[in-house]
Amino acid sequence: MEALGEKRPAGAVRGFAALLLVLGATSLMNGSIFPQFDAIFMFARDISVTCSAATLLGLGLAAYRAPHLLGHRAVTGSAVACLIGGGIALAIGLAAQSPAALVAGASVVAVGRAAVTVSVGLYLARLAAHGAGLAIAAAYTVQLAASPAAAAVPPQLGTALFLAFPLAALALSAGGARSFFEDSRGRPSPSDMSVTRPASFLAPFSALFGCLLLFQVAFGFALRFDEVAGAPRTSFFSAVPLALVALYVVFSRRRFPADGVVQLSALAVMAGFLLSAQPLLATGGPAADVALLNAGNGLFSMAAQMALVAIAARNPLGAITTVAWGNGVSALGSLVGAAAGMIANGATEGNPLLRAAIPAALLLVFAAYVMVGLKRFTFADAIDGIEPVADEATAPAAAQTPEEAFAARCEAVADEYALTPREAEVFAMLARGRDRSYIEEALVVSRNTVKAHVKHVYAKLGIHSHQELIDLVEG
Repeated sequence: MEALGEKRPAGAVRGFAALLLVLGATSLMNGSIFPQFDAIFMFARDISVTCSAATLLGLGLAAYRAPHLLGHRAVTGSAVACLIGGGIALAIGLAAQSPAALVAGASVVAVGRAAVTVSVGLYLARLAAHGAGLAIAAAYTVQLAASPAAAAVPPQLGTALFLAFPLAALALSAGGARSFFEDSRGRPSPSDMSVTRPASFLAPFSALFGCLLLFQVAFGFALRFDEVAGAPRTSFFSAVPLALVALYVVFSRRRFPADGVVQLSALAVMAGFLLSAQPLLATGGPAADVALLNAGNGLFSMAAQMALVAIAARNPLGAITTVAWGNGVSALGSLVGAAAGMIANGATEGNPLLRAAIPAALLLVFAAYVMVGLKRFTFADAIDGIEPVADEATAPAAAQTPEEAFAARCEAVADEYALTPREAEVFAMLARGRDRSYIEEALVVSRNTVKAHVKHVYAKLGIHSHQELIDLVEG
């Protein structure tokens, strides 16, 4: 077995493809599958989403309390069985217009999709920080840009793709996720370890998960409020802000700007609610309220996924809990928001004044949460606050010398900013206070070569002085 926390080779392109397949299945579900449900049994969609949320929360709780119950083969095999068996029942329910078969099939498929979501999240946690950021930013951008096309997919084709995408995502991600299940074997549960190492594990009701829940309530509301023929309103322009973030990640070697993305997300969501509360501005035009709401929630989902992946990477023993519980809380928030959207739709039919009042009330609640609830919370602090749990069989944290701890920090920074092996050597020497003459002699290279390496290191780290470099390592 590999040492705890050791990264296996994993490709950002593979991670991008796996995540895009999961997100694509979600777009097809909302735009193509769920509208078919309404003609047979309208509550089938809510039951299936509830099953997905319950499965994710159940996996997260099991991984937190009794991780030995979650074998990789059992989880993967169950996911495949659910997707195939549930898919058959779902197809029968749609063809025969059978509510019982439809609910059973959709619910079983939802269980399988939940397991696939965890598998893909764990695979992304195997990537270097920059690679994970690229995969996540690109996948969410493409998904949001293509989501308007989901409603135009023929029903039978949409159903087939909805069932095939998760299976393909599982095939791409299962190998990379395996080590997280193996790491948990023979070790105490995270709930036990968190007693003595509280900074290493996220509590189930931490501020991060509360943030995920409330933002996803806004997403669920946007999904169902003023929906057309059972399908959510969409706009291609929603993807523009996400594309800008993706370009930033591509051309910048700095850390993924999670908190900046969340702030941009909050502005977009509040602007979307404001337009929703002003019918004269929102109707008859290019659905600017929808574009803003979907963009805001897409931005937040991108940042939240990156936060969950980064936390899982810092502590592999808590990775399954973090990914499963985080996605479960998000699904629960979407469910609550969707219910609010449905209630709002029904209320506005009899009283048009509520068409403006309901979004205005949600705007007030959301703004209050952003200004008060998130005043002292940042994603960066949530990630950096997780203390990695070292493999006690090889390198217990308590046994690390100061030099070993310093070397580990240098290695982590080099990995985060995608430094080359030689740049990482130069960076470590600079962090120890070595001058360029020392580096020239130690590496047996010319002065100009050293200058070039130092220049590249400074550029990738986004710094301009030696003191900034030292502060980065110590911070």
